Amino acid sequence: MFETITAEQAAADQWDVVIAGSSFAAMFFLAGLPRDARVLVVEKGPTVSHADQLATMELPRAEFRFDNRSGRPKHWVAHTMFGGNSNCWWGQVPRFHPSDFTLFEDHGVGAPWPIRYDDLEPFYAEVEAIMEIAGPDDDPVHPRSGPFPFPAHPVSRSDAACIAARPDIWLPVACARANGGRRAGCCTNGVCDLCPVDSKFTVLNGIDAFVRDNVRLVSGAEVRAVSVEAGTATGVMLREADGTERSVRAGLVAVAANAIGNAAILLRSGLTSPALGRYLHEQVSLEMIVDVGAPNYFGGTSITGHCYGFYDGPHRATAGAVLLENYNAPNELRTDRGRWTERLKLKLIAEDLPQADNRVTLGEDDAAEITWIGHSDYAYAGIERAEAGLADVFPFPLEGVVSKHFSETEAHIQGTHRMGADAGTSVTDGYLRCHEVDGLFALGAGAYPTSSAANPTLTLSALSLRAARSV
Repeated sequence: MFETITAEQAAADQWDVVIAGSSFAAMFFLAGLPRDARVLVVEKGPTVSHADQLATMELPRAEFRFDNRSGRPKHWVAHTMFGGNSNCWWGQVPRFHPSDFTLFEDHGVGAPWPIRYDDLEPFYAEVEAIMEIAGPDDDPVHPRSGPFPFPAHPVSRSDAACIAARPDIWLPVACARANGGRRAGCCTNGVCDLCPVDSKFTVLNGIDAFVRDNVRLVSGAEVRAVSVEAGTATGVMLREADGTERSVRAGLVAVAANAIGNAAILLRSGLTSPALGRYLHEQVSLEMIVDVGAPNYFGGTSITGHCYGFYDGPHRATAGAVLLENYNAPNELRTDRGRWTERLKLKLIAEDLPQADNRVTLGEDDAAEITWIGHSDYAYAGIERAEAGLADVFPFPLEGVVSKHFSETEAHIQGTHRMGADAGTSVTDGYLRCHEVDGLFALGAGAYPTSSAANPTLTLSALSLRAARSV
């Protein structure tokens, strides 16, 4: 673990780099920095061991001021503690589809990315190695420079049938739930938000990849703003829990406090980009229970199959890409005698089209305030298209939908400081460097110009690693 110091001690020193936050974006940025850099990591919350997490079954959550104008239930998930949401994620790590980086050019929707899949591919591979990802030998969707660190988990019986029938669109999932390596193997209990055996990669159980002698940690203090002089970042302003504020000097600053926290920090710092704080977004997901004419379950982890049958194609001009997850962890079995496992739990996850009116602004005490008008029609059109075509991607009969509902959150906070080549319409460049301020990086999924249907964690980690290598 990092050596911990007080905010007073941090303010008495000069740092090469200060990083606000301690989750995926922060740690993979740290991993990519020169090894001789003196780095200060600032985390607003406490450090809670895995054992203590299990003892309380509760993680410290961030509270947001939220004006929900969408007419649908909605909430945002962020944990204020060392390691952030790495403590609660499910460990799904698909790469973005190559077409996710060219959505604007190919279909005229969204905003352009300043990078392409090939720019990120070697960094994907590095992150996968650190996380000890388990994935399939044959991946027809994502070009790879080498194999996954560990083999994919055994798939469920329904996934095995789907992959055998349509290997072009079905593949075993890539995940950070261990199937070999230093961590315990997945227990297959389907309680991945707080893994009882610590199988899933977290910042805490993967800390050895990030620890260095010249890194220090301040806990219980919040980065409120970046200090800027003559257009260059010179440090940060910290606020301790008792309200004491301190100035910390640094040659470079990286904010990695999720897309909501980052937007607030950058707004308090005086950045004026028209895109800053706007385009808050995440995926739309529809959860379904479907009875089928084939056996299911008995796979090696909670989710074992992904379907790309509704992902890319001409439809993306008007309807979002959809990634289909087939769960191996049942929430209820079928009641028909002798057919207990002939049931699927599915999740249809659609990319959203970021909208400027979904935004973060500053309110009382310069605290972040969220205005949410809802998901785009584009996302719901993607869900509708995929739901209508479900029978086309399964090699066995779908006998009836038992239940379905839209999720209130995917726990993915994206947008608000989008990357781009044009400083007039974006906040950072392709290396996550802020256009307005030299020496300032804005890390994490806040950089996404478009949503992608895939989980964001692997990509934001790879982007952070790539950004640090540009220092």
